[in-house]
Amino acid sequence: MQTSENEFTNENANKGQYSLFEDESERDELCFDIFFKDGPFAIIILDRFFQVNKVNEKFTEIFSQSSAQSYGRSIYEFLHSEDALKLKSIFENRDSIKSPLLLHLHFINKKGNGFFKMDTYVKKYTNRLDEVMYCLLMFDQEFCPDPDWMDVKQEVYKSIVDTQEQERKRIGHQLHDSVAQLLYATRLNLEHFAQENHEHAAIIRPIKKMLNDAIHEVRNVSIDLVPSVLHAFGLKAAVTAMTERISMPDFTVETSLPIGVEELDKDMKLVIYRIVQELLNNTLKHSSANRVQIIIRNGQDQLEIEVKDNGQGFPSDLKESKRMGSGLRTIENRTDLYKGKLSVISSDKGSSVLVTLNKD
Repeated sequence: MQTSENEFTNENANKGQYSLFEDESERDELCFDIFFKDGPFAIIILDRFFQVNKVNEKFTEIFSQSSAQSYGRSIYEFLHSEDALKLKSIFENRDSIKSPLLLHLHFINKKGNGFFKMDTYVKKYTNRLDEVMYCLLMFDQEFCPDPDWMDVKQEVYKSIVDTQEQERKRIGHQLHDSVAQLLYATRLNLEHFAQENHEHAAIIRPIKKMLNDAIHEVRNVSIDLVPSVLHAFGLKAAVTAMTERISMPDFTVETSLPIGVEELDKDMKLVIYRIVQELLNNTLKHSSANRVQIIIRNGQDQLEIEVKDNGQGFPSDLKESKRMGSGLRTIENRTDLYKGKLSVISSDKGSSVLVTLNKD
Protein backbone atom coordinates (compact mmCIF):
# COMPACT_ATOMS: atom_id res chain seq x y z
CA MET A 1 0.00 0.00 0.00
CA GLN A 2 1.49 3.34 -1.06
CA THR A 3 1.18 5.99 1.62
CA SER A 4 1.44 9.70 0.99
CA GLU A 5 3.86 11.80 3.00
CA ASN A 6 1.08 14.10 4.19
CA GLU A 7 -0.52 11.28 6.17
CA PHE A 8 2.43 11.21 8.55
CA THR A 9 3.20 14.88 8.93
CA ASN A 10 1.95 17.44 11.39
CA GLU A 11 -0.89 19.73 10.33
CA ASN A 12 1.81 22.20 9.32
CA ALA A 13 3.46 20.47 6.36
CA ASN A 14 6.66 22.50 6.81
CA LYS A 15 7.41 20.66 10.05
CA GLY A 16 8.45 17.55 8.18
CA GLN A 17 7.79 13.86 8.52
CA TYR A 18 7.81 12.20 11.93
CA SER A 19 10.50 9.66 12.66
CA LEU A 20 8.75 7.53 15.26
CA PHE A 21 11.19 4.82 16.20
CA GLU A 22 14.77 5.57 17.11
CA ASP A 23 16.20 2.37 15.68
CA GLU A 24 14.40 2.94 12.31
CA SER A 25 13.96 -0.81 11.75
CA GLU A 26 11.75 -1.95 8.89
CA ARG A 27 9.34 -3.71 11.23
CA ASP A 28 8.72 -0.66 13.38
CA GLU A 29 8.38 1.72 10.46
CA LEU A 30 5.98 -0.65 8.72
CA CYS A 31 3.89 -0.99 11.88
CA PHE A 32 3.45 2.75 12.19
CA ASP A 33 3.02 3.57 8.49
CA ILE A 34 0.38 0.94 7.81
CA PHE A 35 -1.64 1.12 10.98
CA PHE A 36 -1.79 4.88 11.45
CA LYS A 37 -4.43 5.29 8.77
CA ASP A 38 -6.05 1.91 8.08
CA GLY A 39 -5.05 -0.42 10.91
CA PRO A 40 -6.86 -1.60 14.05
CA PHE A 41 -4.95 0.79 16.33
CA ALA A 42 -6.09 4.04 17.86
CA ILE A 43 -3.02 6.29 17.75
CA ILE A 44 -2.33 9.55 19.56
CA ILE A 45 0.69 11.77 18.97
CA LEU A 46 1.58 13.99 21.96
CA ASP A 47 3.88 16.98 22.15
CA ARG A 48 6.47 17.46 24.89
CA PHE A 49 3.80 18.91 27.19
CA PHE A 50 1.78 15.67 26.82
CA GLN A 51 -0.94 17.46 24.86
CA VAL A 52 -2.65 15.90 21.84
CA ASN A 53 -0.94 16.92 18.60
CA LYS A 54 -2.46 14.43 16.18
CA VAL A 55 -4.88 11.47 16.22
CA ASN A 56 -5.94 8.94 13.61
CA GLU A 57 -9.41 7.92 12.46
CA LYS A 58 -9.56 4.88 14.74
CA PHE A 59 -9.11 7.15 17.75
CA THR A 60 -11.89 9.41 16.49
CA GLU A 61 -14.16 6.37 16.11
CA ILE A 62 -13.50 5.06 19.63
CA PHE A 63 -13.62 8.34 21.49
CA SER A 64 -16.20 10.14 19.32
CA GLN A 65 -13.93 13.17 19.11
CA SER A 66 -12.56 14.70 15.95
CA SER A 67 -8.94 15.68 15.57
CA ALA A 68 -9.92 19.33 16.07
CA GLN A 69 -11.80 18.52 19.30
CA SER A 70 -8.87 16.54 20.69
CA TYR A 71 -6.07 18.86 19.60
CA GLY A 72 -4.31 20.60 22.50
CA ARG A 73 -6.01 18.56 25.24
CA SER A 74 -3.90 16.89 27.92
CA ILE A 75 -3.70 13.12 27.59
CA TYR A 76 -4.52 12.89 31.29
CA GLU A 77 -8.04 14.18 30.57
CA PHE A 78 -8.81 10.92 28.75
CA LEU A 79 -7.67 8.61 31.58
CA HIS A 80 -8.79 7.26 34.93
CA SER A 81 -7.09 9.32 37.64
CA GLU A 82 -4.85 6.46 38.85
CA ASP A 83 -3.72 5.66 35.32
CA ALA A 84 -3.12 9.35 34.64
CA LEU A 85 -0.72 9.40 37.62
CA LYS A 86 0.91 6.19 36.37
CA LEU A 87 1.51 7.62 32.91
CA LYS A 88 2.69 10.94 34.35
CA SER A 89 5.26 9.22 36.56
CA ILE A 90 6.65 7.36 33.55
CA PHE A 91 6.83 10.50 31.43
CA GLU A 92 8.46 12.60 34.15
CA ASN A 93 10.92 10.04 35.52
CA ARG A 94 12.38 8.61 32.33
CA ASP A 95 14.91 10.49 30.24
CA SER A 96 14.12 8.26 27.31
CA ILE A 97 11.75 5.46 26.35
CA LYS A 98 13.94 3.59 23.91
CA SER A 99 11.69 0.55 23.61
CA PRO A 100 7.89 0.65 23.33
CA LEU A 101 6.46 0.28 26.84
CA LEU A 102 3.26 -1.70 27.30
CA LEU A 103 0.69 -0.23 29.70
CA HIS A 104 -2.82 -1.30 30.64
CA LEU A 105 -4.76 1.96 30.77
CA HIS A 106 -8.37 2.77 31.64
CA PHE A 107 -9.84 5.42 29.34
CA ILE A 108 -13.01 7.40 30.00
CA ASN A 109 -15.86 6.11 27.84
CA LYS A 110 -17.88 8.13 25.34
CA LYS A 111 -20.57 9.06 27.87
CA GLY A 112 -18.05 10.03 30.53
CA ASN A 113 -19.65 7.79 33.16
CA GLY A 114 -17.32 4.80 33.09
CA PHE A 115 -14.05 3.38 31.80
CA PHE A 116 -12.80 0.85 29.27
CA LYS A 117 -9.42 -0.83 29.30
CA MET A 118 -7.00 -0.78 26.38
CA ASP A 119 -3.47 -2.11 26.13
CA THR A 120 -1.30 0.82 25.10
CA TYR A 121 2.24 1.03 23.79
CA VAL A 122 4.04 4.25 24.65
CA LYS A 123 7.07 5.46 22.68
CA LYS A 124 9.12 8.62 23.03
CA TYR A 125 10.83 9.92 19.91
CA THR A 126 12.28 13.04 18.29
CA ASN A 127 10.89 14.42 15.04
CA ARG A 128 12.96 15.97 12.26
CA LEU A 129 12.82 19.38 13.94
CA ASP A 130 14.44 17.76 16.97
CA GLU A 131 11.21 18.16 18.98
CA VAL A 132 10.41 15.60 21.67
CA MET A 133 7.15 13.78 20.93
CA TYR A 134 5.28 10.75 22.26
CA CYS A 135 3.24 8.13 20.44
CA LEU A 136 0.47 6.13 22.14
CA LEU A 137 -0.67 3.09 20.18
CA MET A 138 -3.82 1.46 21.62
CA PHE A 139 -5.48 -1.87 20.90
CA ASP A 140 -7.89 -4.26 22.60
CA GLN A 141 -6.71 -7.55 24.05
CA GLU A 142 -7.91 -9.58 21.06
CA PHE A 143 -4.94 -8.20 19.11
CA CYS A 144 -1.69 -10.04 19.80
CA PRO A 145 1.45 -7.94 19.22
CA ASP A 146 4.94 -9.16 18.50
CA PRO A 147 5.81 -11.39 21.51
CA ASP A 148 9.30 -9.86 21.60
CA TRP A 149 7.66 -6.64 22.81
CA MET A 150 5.77 -8.18 25.72
CA ASP A 151 8.66 -8.43 28.17
CA VAL A 152 9.21 -4.67 28.16
CA LYS A 153 6.20 -4.26 30.45
CA GLN A 154 8.40 -5.38 33.37
CA GLU A 155 10.41 -2.20 32.86
CA VAL A 156 7.20 -0.20 33.13
CA TYR A 157 6.19 -1.79 36.43
CA LYS A 158 9.67 -1.25 37.86
CA SER A 159 9.51 2.41 36.85
CA ILE A 160 6.12 2.80 38.55
CA VAL A 161 7.23 1.06 41.75
CA ASP A 162 10.53 2.98 41.89
CA THR A 163 8.66 6.26 41.45
CA GLN A 164 6.25 5.38 44.25
CA GLU A 165 9.12 4.54 46.60
CA GLN A 166 10.96 7.77 45.78
CA GLU A 167 7.82 9.76 46.51
CA ARG A 168 7.25 7.87 49.78
CA LYS A 169 10.80 8.64 50.89
CA ARG A 170 10.43 12.31 50.01
CA ILE A 171 7.17 12.68 51.94
CA GLY A 172 8.42 10.56 54.84
CA HIS A 173 11.56 12.65 55.30
CA GLN A 174 9.56 15.85 54.96
CA LEU A 175 7.16 14.69 57.69
CA HIS A 176 10.06 13.78 59.97
CA ASP A 177 12.26 16.78 59.30
CA SER A 178 9.59 19.45 58.98
CA VAL A 179 6.12 18.64 60.31
CA ALA A 180 7.29 16.58 63.29
CA GLN A 181 9.81 19.22 64.33
CA LEU A 182 7.16 21.95 64.21
CA LEU A 183 4.87 19.85 66.39
CA TYR A 184 7.68 19.20 68.89
CA ALA A 185 8.45 22.92 69.04
CA THR A 186 4.77 23.76 69.53
CA ARG A 187 4.50 21.26 72.38
CA LEU A 188 7.63 22.69 74.02
CA ASN A 189 6.26 26.23 73.85
CA LEU A 190 2.94 25.05 75.22
CA GLU A 191 4.67 23.38 78.17
CA HIS A 192 6.57 26.60 78.93
CA PHE A 193 3.32 28.54 78.77
CA ALA A 194 1.63 26.04 81.11
CA GLN A 195 4.42 26.38 83.68
CA GLU A 196 3.91 30.13 83.82
CA ASN A 197 0.12 30.11 83.63
CA HIS A 198 -1.21 27.46 85.99
CA GLU A 199 -4.69 28.96 85.88
CA HIS A 200 -5.02 27.78 82.24
CA ALA A 201 -4.11 24.14 82.98
CA ALA A 202 -7.63 22.85 82.24
CA ILE A 203 -7.58 24.49 78.80
CA ILE A 204 -4.01 23.43 77.98
CA ARG A 205 -4.41 19.77 78.94
CA PRO A 206 -6.64 18.66 76.01
CA ILE A 207 -4.56 20.77 73.59
CA LYS A 208 -1.41 19.02 74.73
CA LYS A 209 -3.10 15.64 74.29
CA MET A 210 -4.07 16.53 70.71
CA LEU A 211 -0.49 17.57 70.01
CA ASN A 212 0.83 14.28 71.39
CA ASP A 213 -1.68 12.37 69.26
CA ALA A 214 -0.61 14.33 66.19
CA ILE A 215 3.09 13.67 66.90
CA HIS A 216 2.35 9.96 67.34
CA GLU A 217 0.35 9.84 64.10
CA VAL A 218 3.03 11.69 62.10
CA ARG A 219 5.64 9.30 63.47
CA ASN A 220 3.59 6.26 62.42
CA VAL A 221 2.96 7.67 58.95
CA SER A 222 6.66 8.46 58.56
CA ILE A 223 7.58 4.90 59.56
CA ASP A 224 5.07 3.47 57.09
CA LEU A 225 6.46 5.61 54.28
CA VAL A 226 10.12 4.88 55.03
CA PRO A 227 10.38 1.45 56.73
CA SER A 228 13.80 1.87 58.35
CA VAL A 229 13.19 -1.27 60.45
CA LEU A 230 13.03 -3.32 57.23
CA HIS A 231 16.41 -2.09 56.03
CA ALA A 232 18.05 -2.34 59.45
CA PHE A 233 16.57 -5.51 60.97
CA GLY A 234 14.87 -7.45 58.17
CA LEU A 235 11.43 -8.38 56.91
CA LYS A 236 10.20 -10.33 59.93
CA ALA A 237 11.02 -7.49 62.33
CA ALA A 238 9.42 -4.94 60.01
CA VAL A 239 6.18 -6.91 59.59
CA THR A 240 6.04 -7.55 63.34
CA ALA A 241 6.52 -3.86 64.09
CA MET A 242 3.81 -2.98 61.57
CA THR A 243 1.29 -5.36 63.10
CA GLU A 244 2.10 -4.26 66.66
CA ARG A 245 1.34 -0.65 65.75
CA ILE A 246 -2.17 -1.47 64.58
CA SER A 247 -3.08 -4.30 66.98
CA MET A 248 -5.70 -3.47 69.60
CA PRO A 249 -7.74 -5.51 72.09
CA ASP A 250 -10.57 -5.77 69.54
CA PHE A 251 -8.31 -6.16 66.48
CA THR A 252 -5.67 -8.88 66.39
CA VAL A 253 -3.10 -9.71 63.73
CA GLU A 254 -1.33 -13.08 63.53
CA THR A 255 1.78 -13.56 61.40
CA SER A 256 3.56 -16.60 59.99
CA LEU A 257 6.86 -15.96 58.20
CA PRO A 258 9.07 -18.88 57.09
CA ILE A 259 12.72 -19.46 57.84
CA GLY A 260 14.88 -18.16 55.02
CA VAL A 261 12.74 -15.17 54.12
CA GLU A 262 15.60 -12.85 55.10
CA GLU A 263 17.73 -14.41 52.36
CA LEU A 264 15.51 -12.88 49.66
CA ASP A 265 16.92 -9.86 47.82
CA LYS A 266 16.08 -6.44 49.24
CA ASP A 267 13.78 -5.46 46.36
CA MET A 268 11.57 -8.51 46.84
CA LYS A 269 11.47 -7.97 50.61
CA LEU A 270 10.33 -4.41 50.04
CA VAL A 271 7.60 -5.62 47.64
CA ILE A 272 6.42 -8.17 50.25
CA TYR A 273 6.36 -5.50 52.94
CA ARG A 274 4.36 -3.07 50.77
CA ILE A 275 1.85 -5.75 49.74
CA VAL A 276 1.25 -6.77 53.36
CA GLN A 277 0.99 -3.11 54.33
CA GLU A 278 -1.57 -2.37 51.60
CA LEU A 279 -3.68 -5.42 52.45
CA LEU A 280 -3.69 -4.54 56.16
CA ASN A 281 -4.69 -0.96 55.37
CA ASN A 282 -7.46 -2.28 53.14
CA THR A 283 -8.71 -4.55 55.95
CA LEU A 284 -8.75 -1.68 58.44
CA LYS A 285 -10.62 0.62 56.07
CA HIS A 286 -13.14 -1.66 54.40
CA SER A 287 -13.63 -5.09 55.94
CA SER A 288 -14.93 -4.47 59.51
CA ALA A 289 -12.80 -7.44 60.57
CA ASN A 290 -11.40 -8.03 64.06
CA ARG A 291 -8.96 -10.82 63.21
CA VAL A 292 -6.35 -10.97 60.43
CA GLN A 293 -3.83 -13.64 59.50
CA ILE A 294 -0.69 -12.94 57.47
CA ILE A 295 0.91 -16.07 56.00
CA ILE A 296 4.04 -16.02 53.84
CA ARG A 297 5.21 -19.21 52.11
CA ASN A 298 8.70 -19.32 50.62
CA GLY A 299 8.93 -21.95 47.89
CA GLN A 300 11.81 -22.83 45.61
CA ASP A 301 10.52 -20.93 42.57
CA GLN A 302 7.62 -18.90 43.98
CA LEU A 303 6.71 -16.94 47.06
CA GLU A 304 3.13 -16.64 48.34
CA ILE A 305 1.63 -13.90 50.48
CA GLU A 306 -1.81 -14.66 51.91
CA VAL A 307 -3.81 -12.28 54.07
CA LYS A 308 -7.08 -13.61 55.51
CA ASP A 309 -9.66 -11.78 57.62
CA ASN A 310 -13.10 -12.44 59.10
CA GLY A 311 -14.69 -9.25 57.78
CA GLN A 312 -17.39 -8.51 55.24
CA GLY A 313 -15.30 -9.45 52.21
CA PHE A 314 -14.71 -7.89 48.80
CA PRO A 315 -17.25 -7.34 46.04
CA SER A 316 -17.68 -10.55 44.05
CA ASP A 317 -16.13 -8.95 40.98
CA LEU A 318 -12.37 -8.41 41.27
CA LYS A 319 -12.53 -5.61 38.70
CA GLU A 320 -15.15 -3.88 40.83
CA SER A 321 -12.86 -4.18 43.87
CA LYS A 322 -10.08 -2.42 41.98
CA ARG A 323 -12.42 0.29 40.74
CA MET A 324 -13.56 1.02 44.32
CA GLY A 325 -10.03 1.94 45.31
CA SER A 326 -9.41 -1.01 47.62
CA GLY A 327 -5.65 -0.87 46.99
CA LEU A 328 -5.68 -3.96 44.78
CA ARG A 329 -4.51 -2.01 41.73
CA THR A 330 -1.42 -0.84 43.63
CA ILE A 331 -0.75 -4.42 44.71
CA GLU A 332 -1.24 -5.60 41.13
CA ASN A 333 1.51 -3.23 39.92
CA ARG A 334 3.96 -4.73 42.41
CA THR A 335 2.80 -8.27 41.60
CA ASP A 336 3.30 -7.73 37.87
CA LEU A 337 6.89 -6.69 38.58
CA TYR A 338 7.55 -10.36 39.45
CA LYS A 339 5.20 -11.80 36.79
CA GLY A 340 2.97 -12.87 39.63
CA LYS A 341 -0.72 -13.42 40.21
CA LEU A 342 -3.33 -11.80 42.46
CA SER A 343 -6.46 -13.72 43.45
CA VAL A 344 -9.28 -12.98 45.88
CA ILE A 345 -11.66 -15.41 47.59
CA SER A 346 -14.45 -13.58 49.35
CA SER A 347 -17.65 -14.34 51.23
CA ASP A 348 -19.80 -12.78 53.92
CA LYS A 349 -17.64 -14.63 56.47
CA GLY A 350 -14.42 -12.98 55.37
CA SER A 351 -11.91 -12.81 52.57
CA SER A 352 -8.57 -14.22 51.53
CA VAL A 353 -6.17 -12.42 49.21
CA LEU A 354 -3.40 -14.54 47.74
CA VAL A 355 -0.44 -12.98 45.94
CA THR A 356 2.01 -15.23 44.14
CA LEU A 357 5.43 -13.87 43.09
CA ASN A 358 7.88 -15.63 40.79
CA LYS A 359 11.46 -15.53 42.02
CA ASP A 360 13.09 -15.72 38.59
